[in-house]
Amino acid sequence: MDYAENGFRIGDNVAIMIGDTPKFYKIIHRDSIFYVDDHSALAAASTESFSEITNLDPPINQLYQFNRIALVRGNVKVYVKQPAATNRFGTNKSPEGGYLTDEYDEMKLNLFCIEDYPPNVQIVNDTLSSITPRLRWHGYRYQIEKIDVPSGVKSLPAGEVSTPVRIGGISN
Repeated sequence: MDYAENGFRIGDNVAIMIGDTPKFYKIIHRDSIFYVDDHSALAAASTESFSEITNLDPPINQLYQFNRIALVRGNVKVYVKQPAATNRFGTNKSPEGGYLTDEYDEMKLNLFCIEDYPPNVQIVNDTLSSITPRLRWHGYRYQIEKIDVPSGVKSLPAGEVSTPVRIGGISN
C-alpha cells in the first residue's frame, strides 16, 4: 500500500521516531483532514516570523499525516519547519532552499505530526503588493494505541511489521 498517498489502514502498525528511539502504535481509527489556514495580510516585500500552527497539533493518541499543502491564495514562499528548529523540504547543504509556492500547488509530500510537534510556517512576500495568504492542509488523522515493547527494543516481535514514521524528517 502506498501510505504516502492513501494513508495507513486501520490495523497497521507504525514505529514513530522522534530521534532514534521508536515507539510502536497500532492504527485503530482514521479520518481525513482538510484544514484551511488563513494568515494575516502580509505587506509588500516583507517576511512573516515563523509561527506554529497550533490547530495542527494533535491531541494525545493521535497522529496527523499531511500529504498535500496547497497554496490557495497568495504568490508567496512558504517555509515549513517541524519541529520548530528543523527546516523541511530543503537539503542538508541548503536547508532554506526548500519552500512551497503557488508553482508547486498541490505538491505531494509526507509530513507527520504528533502531540507537541505541529508544523511551523514562515511566509515571505517578494511581490510589490500586500497579500493575504491561505493554505490548505490535506491528509489523514489517526487514532493510535500504544503497543508495549520492552525498554530498549527497536522492533516488534517476529512476524509483526511496522512502518517507520519519522517526526521532523531526516535529522542529518
